[in-house]
Amino acid sequence: MLGSDDFFYIGGSPNTADLPGSPVSNNFMGCLKDVIYKNNDFKLELSRLASEGDPKMRLSGDLVFRCENVPSLDPVTFQISESFLRLPRWEAKKAGSISFDFRTTEPSGLLLFSQGRPRAGGGAVGTVPGAVATGRQERQPKADYFAVELLEGTLYLLLDLGSGGIKVKASHKKINDGEWCHVDIQRDGRKGSISVNSRNTPFQVGGESEILDLEGDMYLGGLPEPREDLQLPPEVWTASLGLGFVGCIRDLFVDGKSRDIRRLTELYGARGLAPFCTRETQRQCISSPCKNSGQCREGWNRFICDCVGTGYLGDTCEREAAVLSYDGSMYLKVLLPGVAHTEAEDVSLRFMSQRAYGLLLATTSKESADTLRLELDGGKVKLTVNLDCIRIVCGPSKGPETLYAGQKLNDNEWHTVRVLRRGKYLQLSVDNVTVEGHMAGDHTRLELHHLETGIMTERRFVSALPSNFLGHLTALRYNGAPYLDMCQDGELGRRCELNARAGGLRPLLADPVVFRSGLAHLALPQLQAYASMHLLFMFRGRHPDGLLLYNGGQGPDFIAVELVKGYIHYVFDLGNGPSLMKGNSERPLNDNQWHSVAISRDPGNAHTLRIDGRTVTQHSTGASNLDLKGELYIGGLPRNMYAALPKLVASRDGFQGCLASVDLNGRLPDLLTDALHRVGPVERGCDGPSTTCSEESCGNLGVCLQQWDGFTCDCTMTSYGGPVCNDPGTTYIFGKGGALITYTWPPNDRPSTRADRLAVGFTTQQKDAVLLRVDSASGLGDYLQLHIDQGTVGVIFNVGTDDITIEEPGALVSDGKYHVVRFTRSGGNATLQVDNWPVNERYPAGRQLTIFNSQAEIKVGGKDQERPFQGQISGLYYNGLKVLSLAAESDPNVKTEGNLRLIGEVPSVMTTETTATTLLADMSTTIMETTTTMATTTTRKTRSPTTKDSITQNSDDLLVASAECPSDDEDLEECEPSTGGELILPIITEDSLDTPPIATRSPFVPPPPTYRAVLTLVDTTKDSLSVPSNSRPPCPSEQEDSDCEEGIEVSGYASGEVFESSFPPTDDEDFYTSFPLVTDKTLLSRSEGSNRKPPGYRPNIRAGGSTSSPYDLLTSTTSPDLVRNIPAGKMNNREPLKPNLDQYPHIPTSFQLDKLNKQRFPSITSSPNFHNFPTANPTGSGEKVSPGAVEVIRESSSTTGMVVGIVAAAALCILILLYAMYKYRNRDEGSYQVDQSRNYISNSAQSNGAVVKEKTTPATKTAGKSKKNKDKEYYV
Repeated sequence: MLGSDDFFYIGGSPNTADLPGSPVSNNFMGCLKDVIYKNNDFKLELSRLASEGDPKMRLSGDLVFRCENVPSLDPVTFQISESFLRLPRWEAKKAGSISFDFRTTEPSGLLLFSQGRPRAGGGAVGTVPGAVATGRQERQPKADYFAVELLEGTLYLLLDLGSGGIKVKASHKKINDGEWCHVDIQRDGRKGSISVNSRNTPFQVGGESEILDLEGDMYLGGLPEPREDLQLPPEVWTASLGLGFVGCIRDLFVDGKSRDIRRLTELYGARGLAPFCTRETQRQCISSPCKNSGQCREGWNRFICDCVGTGYLGDTCEREAAVLSYDGSMYLKVLLPGVAHTEAEDVSLRFMSQRAYGLLLATTSKESADTLRLELDGGKVKLTVNLDCIRIVCGPSKGPETLYAGQKLNDNEWHTVRVLRRGKYLQLSVDNVTVEGHMAGDHTRLELHHLETGIMTERRFVSALPSNFLGHLTALRYNGAPYLDMCQDGELGRRCELNARAGGLRPLLADPVVFRSGLAHLALPQLQAYASMHLLFMFRGRHPDGLLLYNGGQGPDFIAVELVKGYIHYVFDLGNGPSLMKGNSERPLNDNQWHSVAISRDPGNAHTLRIDGRTVTQHSTGASNLDLKGELYIGGLPRNMYAALPKLVASRDGFQGCLASVDLNGRLPDLLTDALHRVGPVERGCDGPSTTCSEESCGNLGVCLQQWDGFTCDCTMTSYGGPVCNDPGTTYIFGKGGALITYTWPPNDRPSTRADRLAVGFTTQQKDAVLLRVDSASGLGDYLQLHIDQGTVGVIFNVGTDDITIEEPGALVSDGKYHVVRFTRSGGNATLQVDNWPVNERYPAGRQLTIFNSQAEIKVGGKDQERPFQGQISGLYYNGLKVLSLAAESDPNVKTEGNLRLIGEVPSVMTTETTATTLLADMSTTIMETTTTMATTTTRKTRSPTTKDSITQNSDDLLVASAECPSDDEDLEECEPSTGGELILPIITEDSLDTPPIATRSPFVPPPPTYRAVLTLVDTTKDSLSVPSNSRPPCPSEQEDSDCEEGIEVSGYASGEVFESSFPPTDDEDFYTSFPLVTDKTLLSRSEGSNRKPPGYRPNIRAGGSTSSPYDLLTSTTSPDLVRNIPAGKMNNREPLKPNLDQYPHIPTSFQLDKLNKQRFPSITSSPNFHNFPTANPTGSGEKVSPGAVEVIRESSSTTGMVVGIVAAAALCILILLYAMYKYRNRDEGSYQVDQSRNYISNSAQSNGAVVKEKTTPATKTAGKSKKNKDKEYYV
């Protein structure tokens, strides 16, 4: 019976869910007509009374008195975890309600989140029934927030009104069963309730505040990226873990008003949202979509690949994760955008190490001792979680919580580590072993500012530092973020500090030292190995025997490690008598290669000896403690101690070789710095005993250059540096948003080149970007660009004719791995090589202009081309310039901009020492013949090379009369070259005995494809040739006779070498080939006209002296055996000189520009030569020639005269040879005059470094005759 105090609710109520007997919680949405209440006594026309404004009727909400079309509230599917929808702010300061339906099969995801403006706060924590206390009472800015999340199948409501947050468990069973679930939330002040499928749970927030102050938007289904602007509450675990909701949502009502989320989805075009909801019945993992052994599990209409443990990343584990190598002094440190507080963490990583100790990962704070730390401790993984409770009032704390998992993990194999923390619950997994733990104390919040690997740099709140890590790390993910890859790809910009090496597994050598004699040794403090022991070191050497390590003890106890006949012996005595363990390596280890040795002893007295991954074990009984006393000797002993060594120790001399990465039971000593004393030659570094070039001398395809007392490595085209091309080059990270490094040539120093050389290493995941671009001066239009297009590398250039492209479509470079690109241009022809892929060659059809005019700028990074590169660029080399090294040294010609960060140590590019790095810089024009385009004159003059120029000289002794255009730059002036072709024999003198470098692995340079040279080897005698005295040039009057008449002996390689070829006619003055014509030995008189080279002259020639290898030069007519039988010390070091020219202007190399303070000229460089990478000569397309030809500019359109000249020259050589033999048999043995200062080493084993110098003698001075010293030998 309806009484006077009763109410009618039409269309809904303020709290429909709480109405007695109400099965629903949502208010009605739609149209009602003629609403009438009638009983026996009276009739109420409710809709009419409401429209007329009867005082007994109360209206609420958006109500109109007409029928309208109400849109249906269709569901929306959130298809991926990154999907979210932004909704207007929830205005619910005092009271409010939200309801919605959802369905999913996935266990976790954030459904709703909104927060207010941060303010100073603190206060009581909610403790009412149904609520869970969530945090310690921190005196720091706080913000009101409201959130609903699904966590492991259970629904939670989180609410904070500024006086402390509560976390309400709203469901008491798993609700991720794929069925629709209805959620209704009602709040009035500090009280409220949440109903899940009509099961109601009340809550009450503690404190005094009743206002929910939400300033920002409300997010449905997830959060946007990046989240720097959101101060996420640590209590919202799904937000910290980056878990967005995947499933369907429908019927969203906010304060009784519907929110058409489908329309919002279509309006904003949100990613990963679909305006429907279907549940697929077919299982997604049936097709095995996860690659590389990834584990597949079912999601909501999708599969989810778990890539932990695979070393791969991506949705299907398709992308190999970056691998960083740490040598004990390297680290990675990530600076978070601001302080972060979390109560839940998911961490995973993979590591490989031979050390039993080392830091894997640590979170650190600037203001507290909070840390979550993973480290290797005695071969096990140790997890430490410390929630500092000192600087805040948070109740009692137990202190650090520790867990251990795994054993003998220092086996140089990959191991997978996972850490899961949810509040006080901890879980640590190593491979397939899992341990659990629960934290004590009253709080669960972790504060962090940094993530660190390798070395712990934040040490203010740490009492005992973990040991530095030596090994490899990959696939590090912290709460879903792959920080190693983000650092390497430049996504973090300057927030990432990185000096660990990227690019795959590398040898790890920490603090190497070399023992140069058997008497050398050093002493360290006593080895601490009483109950257990872990020793690790790496060594290399050639001597088969020597003592590596020894420590005596009390009584019979001792430990010794030695090398006996090339095999490792581990000898020890724990009091049970001496024991010997021998390594089971496949072959002797005295092969001058690095080998690793790991020795361990556990508390159970199990001994393990592992050498290069091969393991020997031994279990001992009896005493298990090692009582050592005295000093630990490394590398040997004092001579008087060998006689007292135990009988099982065979060594009677010290180790000779190198030691590195020495780990003494968790301690990485610096052997020289920490030594108590040392005896004999013990030095830092390891410059191995080998002084002869071999295939293994230089790493990463570097070219070995033989020197008189050793060798150096040409690392130019490798992107690496260091003595043997194993050190990473200067590396920059190009971050998000783009960056640019610009090198600008001074206006007067802009080079014009006929040939270019470019090498660069990089890692990226971009499929489209510009790495580098070189542009000519304004108005000329010449350019060269290296880019990535659809994941592959390509180069496009234009030197005045057409755009020419060359690509490597087979090599995918957008995979996050380290790739090296090598490019050369010679005229219009080009070659391109990616990593170890075959070399691509490009010979464009038609006549091509060849000179890259007036180069003005090198731009690295692509930002100026609207195709910015993101990732790492390393070791950039272009025509002698190391742009990244110059940028790192703040060169005034280099400008940087954008999101750019330097990593690693910066090698100097200005040093003058003869190292691999400086050699490369000096070789900027070494392999490129340099001519000059003069703006004011067309006369070329002979130049006198400086010492540095001499080092880079690479030439031929055939002179061809020049008939070329006045200017070398065909782009500037058109002309028709005249005919020429006179063959001019050079006069070559030698003025120094400095030894040049010899390349043992010679470069291959493809000649023009139109021609195919026929090579003939003409044998001649090794003896000196005698020449009539009338062929001598006259002695200058100002020079003493004795000085003038001194003979200088010159040696040339492959005596009698003749090149024959035929040439089609052409009009291009830039087409060229070569004709080396060499005799064996000569004596020359010095004359006034000869230009002396400086004493430091070191011509850059290849093995045997030719500009290409002897093998390449002779393969067409000679067997390899014949090449190998050619005696050492014969070199061809000749340069094509032009006739009728007085003097060349001095042309600095591109590397010398910064060092010269005189007038400079733009240079034209050509003919690059380098190891294992062909350079195309600028000719027309057609048949390719056999490798080895040296370029000489061709001047004649007819070859008849040249062929006749060659035949005549050959005949002349035979006549001279016969005459020389006659003179040799009739020479006066007592009439030689020898200058001892110019003695030539005749031993073939030592004459490898003979130097050939070049001097020109004017033809006008060769007609004179000398009547003295008739027994001297001359050469014409």
